[in-house]
Amino acid sequence: MLDDKVRVYKPHSDFLLAKSTLPRLIVEVNSTLMTSGWPEDRIQMLLSGASIVRFANKFLRSFQEDKKFVLVAIFILHNGEAFRYTLFQPKNDQSVCCTFCTNKLMG
Repeated sequence: MLDDKVRVYKPHSDFLLAKSTLPRLIVEVNSTLMTSGWPEDRIQMLLSGASIVRFANKFLRSFQEDKKFVLVAIFILHNGEAFRYTLFQPKNDQSVCCTFCTNKLMG
């Protein structure tokens, strides 16, 4: 029998802001080596965010009709560069879309 640590993935963000236990902002700081423009932590953050958006729009009455739930996700690289994503779902579509903005920290 395999150890549960090998088979279980429990996603969590480095920082989470929630309203009524529903996430509104998730922040992830890169913890892996930069081998490409898309570190594993960034992909996991966006997948978790997309799941939250789809869940809210499908199961929460206040968002179901217009699919108006929006989640903000921020990914921070080791050099202080931050990427802000706004995740949302178009009204007549099952896909989750995002817009993004890049910022460099001052200092």
